[in-house]
Amino acid sequence: MEQDVRRFLYNRCKPNESLPPEDERNVDLDRFGSRRVRGINWVDRLAGRVELSDDPVFGLFTGLPGSGKSTEILRLLRRLRDPGRANLLTVLVQAEDVLDITNPIDIPDILMAIMYATEATVLEAEGKDPKTALREGYLVRLLAWLRNTDVELSKAEYAVPEGPQLVFEMKTRPTLRQKIRTAIAAHLTKFLSDVREEMTLLNQRARQSGRQGLVVVLDSLEKLRGISTNWHDVLGSAERVFAGGAPYLQLPVHIIYTIPPALVSRRFEQVEFMPMIKLHDQKGNPWRDGFAAARELVRRRVPDSEINEMLGPGGESRLERLIAWSGGYPRELVRLLQAMIAIPRMPLTDDDFERVLNEVGDAYRKVVPADTFEWLAQVSLDHYLTLQSEAHRQTADLMLSNNVVLRYLNDTDWFDLHPAVEQIPGVLEAKKKLAVSRSPVSPVIVDGGRNPPQTD
Repeated sequence: MEQDVRRFLYNRCKPNESLPPEDERNVDLDRFGSRRVRGINWVDRLAGRVELSDDPVFGLFTGLPGSGKSTEILRLLRRLRDPGRANLLTVLVQAEDVLDITNPIDIPDILMAIMYATEATVLEAEGKDPKTALREGYLVRLLAWLRNTDVELSKAEYAVPEGPQLVFEMKTRPTLRQKIRTAIAAHLTKFLSDVREEMTLLNQRARQSGRQGLVVVLDSLEKLRGISTNWHDVLGSAERVFAGGAPYLQLPVHIIYTIPPALVSRRFEQVEFMPMIKLHDQKGNPWRDGFAAARELVRRRVPDSEINEMLGPGGESRLERLIAWSGGYPRELVRLLQAMIAIPRMPLTDDDFERVLNEVGDAYRKVVPADTFEWLAQVSLDHYLTLQSEAHRQTADLMLSNNVVLRYLNDTDWFDLHPAVEQIPGVLEAKKKLAVSRSPVSPVIVDGGRNPPQTD
């Protein structure tokens, strides 16, 4: 394979890239095949409530990083702004752009970021330049009010260049962020009232611009995870913000928040959880529609001719194994493809092929501590997140955040281990012991249904 071709294909396989609906690499997985490979059509599920409801819809959405959640959100927003359907003015707020997702979050941070993005979007719809018009916008008035109510914010060390920059200053200046949080907390009722009033006015302006109103999506908040020293504090802040139906974050417009997947172990109500591509059912039987959907995902990135050149004779069998090893995890599959394209020798030797798979296994072993083996064995056998203690809950948080445990959906949801985790010796041994303890009959330990379907 020529170097320029390899370079082109390598860059078509960026594992962290979210694809807009019009991208030729985008596969609408929920419309692929005769049976749903992710249980339901997720855009239909999310859009349906917004399109049918006379009242503002509040939604929580999550998914493991790389499950395709952000790609589906882009598809959702395209549908909701369709003039022939909901005809809404869509606002997409990327949390990682406006919030410090490595530290605990709070309600003022989120609402101010939403207000900034929404006002800028409405101004653009009105044909105005946000950079100029925002100088007289909500954040300028908010900053003036805060300075009048809190003497400390008038001091030089808290100076903010311009009101519109307040959100970004808060992201990068922890001292300022905490001071503003404290000032708002002392007047929280007024702050919330003002935000809702401003959002109502923005919704009316969206209608005057020819739309039927606003819909806001705060995406990438599922990446909120902090660092090793504050991981539980950051996750705890998200739990506090979204607990109890998140009444302070409900606004007079349609709004959908992404949340960290670890919060599902807190049993939040009405959380939509994007599953992986189902490659097997709970009994380990191959799900051919799932393999076909994953195969199409590969084809859109790397055409068949290049796949054959890269994998050589028996390439389809290798590809089936590659798909099975991904566990139906889209980002993992794209990452594996990119890793193989990076190998200069083509077709790949058996050693090269095995090395790529083993590197994935090694990466998972590094994030799976030995004291989680017994719990992981229980998930593998039961396909359920059994939480018997706070320690179990913390384990579930960590395993979900690192894609060690994957979610699938039939009529009901179920969980399984990533194939690389399934093969960790300590997990295999824990599974064997658990199976023996449950039955007087010597159990047959299967590989968790990880073998791909046999090809003709």
